[in-house]
Amino acid sequence: MPPSVVVVGAGLAGMAAAIVAADEGADVTLVEKGTHVGGAAAYSGGQVWVGGNHVAARLGLEDSVDQTLSYVEGAAAREAASLDPLLARQWLSAAPEAARYFEEAGVIGWRVIPDYPDYYFPQLQGSRPAGRYLTGAPFDGQTLGVRRDHLLVSPHFPVGVTYEEMFAWGGMSSRTKWDWDLIRERLDQDVLTFGTGIAAAFFKGVLDRRVDVLLAHPVVELLTSGRRVIGVRCRTEGPDVDLAGSVILATGAHDWSAELSRQFTGIPAEDGGSLAPPTIAGDAIGLARAVNAGSSSMPPWAAPVLPGYRLPTTTAAQDTGYRACFEHCLPHTFLVNAAGERFADDSFHPSIVAAALRPSTAGAPTNLPFFMLWDENHHEKYGLGSTMPGGQYPDGLVASAPTIAQLATLLGLPAAALEQTTRRFNDHAVTGEDPDFGRGSNHSVRRFRGDWNNRPNPCLAPVERAPFFGMRMRLLNTGIAAAGVRAGMFGRVLTGDGVTVEGLHAAGECSDRAAAGVGYNSGYSLSRAMTYGYLAARDVTGTRDS
Repeated sequence: MPPSVVVVGAGLAGMAAAIVAADEGADVTLVEKGTHVGGAAAYSGGQVWVGGNHVAARLGLEDSVDQTLSYVEGAAAREAASLDPLLARQWLSAAPEAARYFEEAGVIGWRVIPDYPDYYFPQLQGSRPAGRYLTGAPFDGQTLGVRRDHLLVSPHFPVGVTYEEMFAWGGMSSRTKWDWDLIRERLDQDVLTFGTGIAAAFFKGVLDRRVDVLLAHPVVELLTSGRRVIGVRCRTEGPDVDLAGSVILATGAHDWSAELSRQFTGIPAEDGGSLAPPTIAGDAIGLARAVNAGSSSMPPWAAPVLPGYRLPTTTAAQDTGYRACFEHCLPHTFLVNAAGERFADDSFHPSIVAAALRPSTAGAPTNLPFFMLWDENHHEKYGLGSTMPGGQYPDGLVASAPTIAQLATLLGLPAAALEQTTRRFNDHAVTGEDPDFGRGSNHSVRRFRGDWNNRPNPCLAPVERAPFFGMRMRLLNTGIAAAGVRAGMFGRVLTGDGVTVEGLHAAGECSDRAAAGVGYNSGYSLSRAMTYGYLAARDVTGTRDS
């Protein structure tokens, strides 16, 4: 009799696990709390960071697991003890294996995002200027048939556009130069890219294997026999449903749990929020704790969150209104704290987050709240989110004034301090320099989020042309957890004492980040999700390498 496997959560980790378990002959049920599949992956930029992958090798880009591990260790060096070297090596060794597996199994066609460097290139040993970022080839959403409506579609990225096209059109900062006729044609054809395209490809892989997918089936309890997990209990509109089998938890991060977010990130509600789907609420932590599983967390400053804001109104049912702000990386803008002072390299979000959440002597976040300021040059060139360059910002989102002092009053900031900050910023920005924080010195930001037409610094220019604009910002969770279920090799869930909980695995962001430690690079999350979904399924079905 084939083994029975219950996968809890239909994001990338869960769908990867379901595909592999089905390929190995298991009887697989994929249960999802919400009414749609794709999880945080579907809302993402679709970046899967895999060192030494076969796609880059085909392009002649040299890399290795050892070099990739050196980079991950360097990124986590601020708290080296946060990284488990055995888990790190397992993740980084298995990631290229998993990427090749899913391509050869016909699930997805991978592409390298062109000329996109690691966050800390060239500073960290083992960093690479290109080759580690994989994304999916454009996916035809119509091939999902009647199940297409069950797929989450990102409100955050221009689904249908490829990275190659976006870069060729001048990047995120040059939307007036994009081929909007082609984009509309892609939308009509339901061409899916970015994270939505990856989620769609894996969903098609699940459906092709006739995996039983149960939507609107939140798991409320892990079933046990002695100390072994033997299944799950799902709540439905009717009677509860019990499903038997080994369990792989893949429920995602804790973004929409106010209690867990407050506990693990320390971001006040008025300064926070999330870009992830609202079903992602740390369910695995509570489920696992009930069977004596442990959990662990990273320092709040290590949480990979993004600067952003919340729209005053939304129209789509799945849209919570939270938006990442990429425009803070562009010229003619800077960020300040409540004292009207800059506090970080405000083009590079890890720098912003670390500085914003740095605790004061009283234990409160040092630089919250914080604000974005910009001028008419920025408005005219770049817009904001869905507001095109030169367009009208949503009512109630942005303050505007003819002088910096008047803008300070509208935002509740000290006018004299903000004027002084602006003068100092402008004195150096005119030559493309930032001696205080090095704005625009990060190669990854310059490539993905800067304005290449702005010389000499793609991220830096004066804030000098009236009217002036400003808004209070938020630190938004991204479906990447600051804490998770404690998991060891192959995603086996562990108790607080390090003992394996038999019959239970965890993959993706519901598990802790010991494989990466406090370090972060975009694409880590989807890489870990894909890889540990793959490893957990092989472990459950007995087909893993020892």
